[in-house]
Amino acid sequence: MNYSLHYTRLIERSRSRVLEGYKERHHIVPRCLGGTDDKSNIAVLTAEEHFVAHQLLVKMNTGNRDLIYAAQMMTFTPITRTDRSKNKLFGWLRKRMAEAMSDQMKAYQKENGHPKGMKDKKHTEETKKQIAMTSKESTTEAKGIKVYVYDFDGNFEKEFRSLTECAEYLGSTPINVKVVADGTKQSCKGKQIKYTYSESIAPYVKKTTKGINKTEEHKKNQSKAMSGRSGTKEWCEQHSEAMKKYHAKMKDKL
Repeated sequence: MNYSLHYTRLIERSRSRVLEGYKERHHIVPRCLGGTDDKSNIAVLTAEEHFVAHQLLVKMNTGNRDLIYAAQMMTFTPITRTDRSKNKLFGWLRKRMAEAMSDQMKAYQKENGHPKGMKDKKHTEETKKQIAMTSKESTTEAKGIKVYVYDFDGNFEKEFRSLTECAEYLGSTPINVKVVADGTKQSCKGKQIKYTYSESIAPYVKKTTKGINKTEEHKKNQSKAMSGRSGTKEWCEQHSEAMKKYHAKMKDKL
């Protein structure tokens, strides 16, 4: 098929008429090929014609990624336009876009290397054993350990054959169930969880440091952790001055 001929006829037809209603401006010579925004390089087309014009440009300029991308983007249209994604030629355009993106990625990888760190590399036997062991332990813990759920009052509620089953019941994840059963956290989804069964356990009491005197070592560690986070000296002085003015203003009102 002579794509150039069809494209020329489409442009010539647009010059011999006046469109009413919705219309779109089209660059006859695309900007990626050196076209300008001059009036002589603009054709007024219907939405359908504009889409066809860009498909013809892709056919005429094989492998031009910018033209493929432009035609692809025309399928994402607001509700005021025709749904171009249902055009029967839409499939070939998507395939051409995928090929162009693949070529671009291959060129990038050739110049910069593969983004995946393990490409063309192999794990050592020791690493493989560690991965297998971790995976096996994780599967065993998730599927083969019984856990028992209690409410905040300490009353027994339900027994589960695995962490996974318990997680599904609570609407959580196996790891969240595990950290509570291990004692790292106190509760999960409003429930207490234990590895061993009892008719009842101690009621839930939220841990708090309120009222507990901190050791000097603890204070030093806190100070060290917060270093660099506080405001600058200038900021502190401005804040202090602002607070003085605020308290003076409130004192006058009283």
